[in-house]
Amino acid sequence: MTDQHNGKNQDMTKFRIVGIVALVAGTVSLLLEKIYYGYLDADGVLQESLFLPIGFLLLVLGAVLFAAGLAARVFRPA
Repeated sequence: MTDQHNGKNQDMTKFRIVGIVALVAGTVSLLLEKIYYGYLDADGVLQESLFLPIGFLLLVLGAVLFAAGLAARVFRPA
């Protein structure tokens, strides 16, 4: 029984780690968007990149995975 419990704990720890990595990657992506893109060119056209939607998707994915890992840790059976 403890082997299954430890395996499940490791899976939830992996969720938290992947969640943190996704949050960091999303933050970096949004910072790159802010630094290098998001300006008007000479013709008045807004220049955007894929950093913005990818950044938001990574932030949402990271938050969900991190929250799932924490919730599984808090609500795990005794």
